[in-house]
Amino acid sequence: MGMYTEFHMNTLLKKETPERIISLLDKMCKGDVIHEPLPNHPLFCTDRWSWMLISDSYYFDGDTRSTLRFDKIANQYYLNIQCNLKNYNREIEKFIDWIMPYIDNKPGSFLGYMRSELRNEPTLIYVKEQ
Repeated sequence: MGMYTEFHMNTLLKKETPERIISLLDKMCKGDVIHEPLPNHPLFCTDRWSWMLISDSYYFDGDTRSTLRFDKIANQYYLNIQCNLKNYNREIEKFIDWIMPYIDNKPGSFLGYMRSELRNEPTLIYVKEQ
């Protein structure tokens, strides 16, 4: 059984991120219905992946607000995630694994954190070293 887990992450997406990935992230951030073909990744085999980025509970203070924003000056997308959910099937870890190839931050860069309802200390999230 998963624990309620707070998930915060901010990142810049690579300019060459496929439009189908951008569209999928946009719909996940808005809670829109997703009809297009899904990537072949374990995240999309979980039951709650489509609305995980808009999930909220009373376990954590703060608003749930995930956004995908295009910056015209940088000509890139910024992804900001603020949500919390029961991490039953390690959806958060699977999401991080899925999104990592599209992240444009330098290896070792801090991206955010996740924190279980049972722990005061967060687990910090960094870009994988190559």
